Amino acid sequence: MNILVINGSPNGENSATLKLTRAFLEGMDEKAETVSTAELNAQPCRACYACWTRTGGKCVLRDGAAEVLEKLRAAELVIWSVPLYCYSAPSHCKVLMDRTLCFNRPQVYVGADGRAHHCGYEDGSKPTVLISSGGLPDVAGNFDGLVFQFRHMFGPDTAAILCAEAGLFLNPSAAPLTEAYLAHVRQAGREYRAGGRIAPSTQAALDRPMLSRETYIENLNRVFSCGQEG
Repeated sequence: MNILVINGSPNGENSATLKLTRAFLEGMDEKAETVSTAELNAQPCRACYACWTRTGGKCVLRDGAAEVLEKLRAAELVIWSVPLYCYSAPSHCKVLMDRTLCFNRPQVYVGADGRAHHCGYEDGSKPTVLISSGGLPDVAGNFDGLVFQFRHMFGPDTAAILCAEAGLFLNPSAAPLTEAYLAHVRQAGREYRAGGRIAPSTQAALDRPMLSRETYIENLNRVFSCGQEG
């Protein structure tokens, strides 16, 4: 399978989110080409709409993103490996996300969700998986904006693996917890390969914190001395 991974982390190969993505690929028993947005010479979208009016869906900017856009078109599956930054994507990754405007068309329709959408890539014709991690202890309320963006941009069936408490991946003593979580990610990969979806029971395990909220916050604040006087 032609799989493209978009590594949206500025930490490159040391990304905790990329560790999750590799576990997912292990579960799928697949290899993938990886593009790092932090190393990509990409200009921001100019909103010139030439891709809609003059070039038949081709972006007029000829930079590092142009080749990646063609790889996105050709891929059978795109995995966006995107850490959570300020409740969204890192800025260099968002540049590439914006440049996928050329996959859409100016025509508008009202979807089953009652919202107006541009015709194009967001119809779900390109299988897409979002894998993200963040340092806060909860999935709900923290990843909502990122998931909203991806499911409106790339289709409502975009699968999402959202790992809270990702700081545990930086702590070797937390390996029993993180290895158990990675086992769930591998299971998700096996399920996605078999049927193009993640089973509800596996999704629930992925959404479940590795530690209780109170324990995680206590440990995190101890490390960073957060909220203490002096």
